Amino acid sequence: MTSRVEATLEARTAAVIVVGDEILKGQTRDTNTHFLAVGLRELGIRLERVSVIPDQVDTIAQEVRAFSERYDVVLTSGGIGPTHDDVTLEGVARAFGDTTAHHPLIVDLCKTWFKKEDLEDPCFKLALIPTQSKLNFGVDKATGKKTWYPLVSVKNVFLFPGIPDLLRKAFTNLGPDLLGTGVRRTTEEVYLAQDEVSITAQLNQLVAAHPEVQFGSYPSWLGQHYRTKVTMEAATREQVDSALADIQHLNPITFDPRPVEGAWDKMQRFLDTEPDMREVVEEALAVVEECFTRYPPGAVSVCYNGGKDCIVLLHLVHAYCQHRLPSTRLKSFYIREPRTFPEMEDFLASSVAAYSLDNSVYEAPMKAALGRMMEAEPEVAATVLGVRGGDPGARHVAAFSPTDGDWPRVMRVHPVLGWSYGQVWRFLRGLSLPYPALYDRGYTSLGNTDNTVPNPALAYTDPMGETRYRPAHLLEDPAMERRGRL
Repeated sequence: MTSRVEATLEARTAAVIVVGDEILKGQTRDTNTHFLAVGLRELGIRLERVSVIPDQVDTIAQEVRAFSERYDVVLTSGGIGPTHDDVTLEGVARAFGDTTAHHPLIVDLCKTWFKKEDLEDPCFKLALIPTQSKLNFGVDKATGKKTWYPLVSVKNVFLFPGIPDLLRKAFTNLGPDLLGTGVRRTTEEVYLAQDEVSITAQLNQLVAAHPEVQFGSYPSWLGQHYRTKVTMEAATREQVDSALADIQHLNPITFDPRPVEGAWDKMQRFLDTEPDMREVVEEALAVVEECFTRYPPGAVSVCYNGGKDCIVLLHLVHAYCQHRLPSTRLKSFYIREPRTFPEMEDFLASSVAAYSLDNSVYEAPMKAALGRMMEAEPEVAATVLGVRGGDPGARHVAAFSPTDGDWPRVMRVHPVLGWSYGQVWRFLRGLSLPYPALYDRGYTSLGNTDNTVPNPALAYTDPMGETRYRPAHLLEDPAMERRGRL
């Protein structure tokens, strides 16, 4: 029952079964499916079905049995913990006419980890596995050591934990060897400024001209950097290249779907194509460098509210740390005002995750929030802010300005103080950085729902006689930036 990982399955098709009432009730967001879909695709394994089912033994057994017969590999997620509703192991056993029993090796692991001896203790439910199980050990990619806890499999069914971090680690360490590989296909993505409807006829012609290529068309409803993404997939590089050549008449645009990765090198390439941005970017980076020369990373926290200036600031600091301090996890804090825009809250959550920020949230007003932050994180000696010339109070600060008066004592660092409105947008759009959707609806300076409206300088009347607003990056007169503030 115990073995090292062996690449014994030449998998080509896969199915994922997500087990959990909390997923079906919307109490927990399922991120595991997306991760597994990407991982399987990279292995050349075609994911053909995803099923989300409740914590019910019979339902699990029925789904596992059917999927095991239909697909080369089946991956389950969730339901293998110590609580009453963790019944995946029992369901998989029933799928194959099996029962569960305590496996001595996992029992020993539980004794070591939980410091328990009584097999009636809930922790030993982890060791109750189907008697036909195989224990799969691999090598931890981070340490190079043998993984200490096994992944259980029964026939072609592999039981992954539901906790995202544990699932990702198990798949990363074991997936390539355990699941095998299929036929890797060549893919390309093209981004277009046109909406999907306007290019339908041309896409249909491409599909007819390249029957060996699988095309996908995906509209971007936000339309921040592009309107339509077209994917092309085929068995060979030559087939994709042929389709890629034929789509050039639609004038694809440059877009980076993963701007956070390799941020420093991408920023240097951006400056090569936008040389008149070099001075302000390098001046900002010099301030960032001096900040981290004066203070250790743990003493620096980025004040981040998701606004356009803060996004520029955050990306500059991220790129610098990625290049010079690669093991650093950036600290950040968000001071939440009353009646914030829901779109801002959603964007903040996504960007905090994208940049892997160690983020804390404090309620406004600013002075009190800063005081609470300093109490909770007394090691913080410097805060990096997105203050820019023209902002209220900006004329009284320099690149490095300590707080004064009765404010909590901290150094305020302002890398983008000298940036213009236009330079902010050139940086954001030139590096494909996401930003809140409100900016595409005519907002140019964001406060809260009580004091902010779309900028009247961007208003126009559409063919139906309705008032609409152009995106913020099209504002021609930067002096009008705050016209939407009440």
